[in-house]
Amino acid sequence: MEKLIVKNFGPIKEAEIDLTKYVVFIGDTSTGKSVLAKLITIFRDNDLTFGADRIEEFHKLLGHYNIDFDLEECSFEYIHDNLRITMSKKDLESRKSKFLITPTNETKKNIKKDSLIELNNKINEILDNENNQYEDKFVDDFKKMIKQIINTDKSLHSLPIYIPAERILVSMLSSSISGLWANNVALPNCFKDFSARYEVARREIKELYFELFGINFKWDNELEYVKIEEKEYSLSKTSSGIQSLLPLLLVLEYEINYADNGQVKTILIEEPELNLFPVKQKNLINYLIEKIKETKNNLVITTHSPYILSSLDTLMLAKNAFDEHPDLKEEINAIVSEDKWIDYNEISVYEVRNDGKVYSIKNEEFRSIDTNAIDGVSDVISEEFDKLTELRYAQ
Repeated sequence: MEKLIVKNFGPIKEAEIDLTKYVVFIGDTSTGKSVLAKLITIFRDNDLTFGADRIEEFHKLLGHYNIDFDLEECSFEYIHDNLRITMSKKDLESRKSKFLITPTNETKKNIKKDSLIELNNKINEILDNENNQYEDKFVDDFKKMIKQIINTDKSLHSLPIYIPAERILVSMLSSSISGLWANNVALPNCFKDFSARYEVARREIKELYFELFGINFKWDNELEYVKIEEKEYSLSKTSSGIQSLLPLLLVLEYEINYADNGQVKTILIEEPELNLFPVKQKNLINYLIEKIKETKNNLVITTHSPYILSSLDTLMLAKNAFDEHPDLKEEINAIVSEDKWIDYNEISVYEVRNDGKVYSIKNEEFRSIDTNAIDGVSDVISEEFDKLTELRYAQ
């Protein structure tokens, strides 16, 4: 079980998130979708495990993702099979956080019991002696022990791969990005990280054809080219859809197929639908699931698009249909290939509302996404359309 509980942080009043393989947030602008998604990557990141027991360190992690909210009434609780971290304003101000490790059976096999006892003793000694002059030494000691456990049990943390909504900028300004850094242009660190990943990806990959999108990418002599229907264009002169899509595709391709070192990665994609026609949104969801499904990596998505939800729902339906009628596998596979099926238990879908609360929109009875959440806006539009049509033809 993996879970994140957040209370009274920015626009979020109360949220309890089940951290499954796929986590999706949909909601209105400024409701806190992105904040929750970023908190997931923070709590899964080993930087938090190794050092965010002090308020300045936690602020640093939040600042990396351009999050700056008052911590006055907030509280956080991250629960993993192996780990529990709880933090509140009081804990942070006293430079402490409650920190408990419960190792898995696999971890127990590889780490001596004495080491775990020593680790817990060190933690308790630090937390019980707030003004201890040897606190820094104790911190260093138990960080080393934690690292031993982390290295043995890879499931305790993951490497965050953040793909921001502003990714179109790296396409528009790719040849000027180094100049932005050199001139200290104020940009969030998380965007700088993404730009650096994109820079590495395009240089390492050099050329790749994305068949599902009909896009051929080529990196040559410090310039990026895109070939579409046998016509070649500079990336900066292509459509906004391609400029938003290509950085996402390249970074994802590199991180999964070129930089796979066995470490679990949490891939956070903000608004995958940006500048894309609905059919392309569907294609992108199919591509993402196909890339991630057979890996240990996790996917977190924030979206405004009902098409994204509908696309995910279709992939869930394919798996449900197979579970209920395994004899029809060939027919189901002909409609949606098995490498894209989503197990109902591996996805969490939440609506983040203006009341500051987060609501699961999975339908347990039908093992699907709640169609009311998908079709809510369509219902409003249809109602207005019907009323206007009635008035138009009233005479």
